[in-house]
Amino acid sequence: MAQQTDTAAEVKRIVREADYEALTRRAKEWGRELNRQSLRMAQIRRIFGEVKRIEMRWEPVRLRMLRPKLAYVAARAGEGGSTLQRILDPAIEAVFEVQDESRQLQRFRVMADLFEAVLAHFTYYERRRRREER
Repeated sequence: MAQQTDTAAEVKRIVREADYEALTRRAKEWGRELNRQSLRMAQIRRIFGEVKRIEMRWEPVRLRMLRPKLAYVAARAGEGGSTLQRILDPAIEAVFEVQDESRQLQRFRVMADLFEAVLAHFTYYERRRRREER
């Protein structure tokens, strides 16, 4: 439970402060962890696709609705899905801590960058693992 709290606090801090140094460092660790937990590419890409749609057309309601989708992935994908939820839920919370929509959008962009970096590292480790299995 302490790890979940630590992760949530760290994710919120990264999004609030737009700390790209910590974002890139932690994204690598989280991407590796998601791969080790056997999250499937389709599961993470589905959520990422929704984030990209929101990025193209900022709709705060759609971002709020991402949380139930994360809960669904967590229920279906086991440990990897739960880890993804543990990373993205606090990021979404950090976006809505501010009331000003332009500041929400700024925070959302940091959240989207965080997710994109996690996905990039996840993909790297996924492909490396497949090559090693051959």
